[in-house]
This record gives sequence, structure tokens and C-alpha cells, in this order.
Amino acid sequence: MKRELTGILLIVLIMGACNHAPQEGTYHLRGIVTNEKLEGRTIYLQDAVKGTVRYDSATVSEGRFVFNGKINAPEVRELFIQETDRFPITLPIVLEPGEINTKVGDIVLVEGTGLNEEMMQTLVAIDRFKDRDFTGKEIKEIKEAFAGFVLEQIVRHAGSPVGKYLYKAYQNKLNEKQQAEARKTLGIG
Repeated sequence: MKRELTGILLIVLIMGACNHAPQEGTYHLRGIVTNEKLEGRTIYLQDAVKGTVRYDSATVSEGRFVFNGKINAPEVRELFIQETDRFPITLPIVLEPGEINTKVGDIVLVEGTGLNEEMMQTLVAIDRFKDRDFTGKEIKEIKEAFAGFVLEQIVRHAGSPVGKYLYKAYQNKLNEKQQAEARKTLGIG
């Protein structure tokens, strides 16, 4: 009898542990805030391009915040937090099933899932482009170089939400021919 109860108890414990495993289609976004001035502030999960639609919010507490939810298909969103005397801090992320980890503050970082690793590599590439030495270049040349770079990134990431995000966020930097090429590559109207 004791063995049967022990066996039943063991089965119940295993089944209970299985219920705590991440469910299909769920994301767990955990963030660390490295700027103490942001303690107690609200961080928003919002539309990544326009920023006019806010989907969720959390309060920074002890330098941390958490978002949990369900997602049917990966979508690019943006973390947004406002410090009173500075520009807002923003970080595009891909909501997708899994554990997503972020750092927000003096530096921004997203990691933990494949698409977020891809997003972070893309953001680093954009930063590297902006850090180039453009001494002696005309503004028109710099804009053209950036447009070419953006198109290259859109083509490189055409099979993921990152490519579509880049098009939506930077299409105004592309000329008409580049926009048409990007739309064709992405398979959008």
C-alpha cells in the first residue's frame, strides 16, 4: 500500500511539474534596467514603428520588469521608457514563444530567442554604420549610403519579421526603386 501511494504521489508530482513548463505560444520577457533613474518608471510594450499603440506596461521594480503573454506568430514590438530629462530609451524586440531577456539603460540588449539574436545583430550593424567616419562626405552621399545599407539588411532578413520591421521603420530612407525592390523581396504589396 505504501509503495502504491508513493508511486501515485510521484506521478502527481511529475504531472504538476509538466504544467509549469512554458506553454506553446507563450513568451516570457524579463528585463534588467541598468539606469537607477528609471526605478519606479513605467516601461511600455508598444508598436515598434509608430509607437502610438501600447500593448502592455510594467513598472520597474528593483531594477527589473517582466512581461508575459501569448503570441500566435512572431511580431516586432518596442520597449519604451521615458526618463524625465532625456530622450526616451527604446529597444525593438521580437515577441515570439520562449524566454526573452533584455537590458535597458545606458546600453540596450535583447537575447534569448533566435529572432531576438537576429534583431540584436541587426541593431549592432546599424550602430556600426552610424559610427563610420563620414568626414568629407556630402549629406546626400551619406543618405544614399544609408539607404543602400538598409536595403541590404532588408534583403538579408527578408525571411523573418526583422526584415519587415526594417522596411516599415526605414522605408522613408529608401528611394522609390529601393522601396519597390524591398517590397518585392518581402512579398508585400
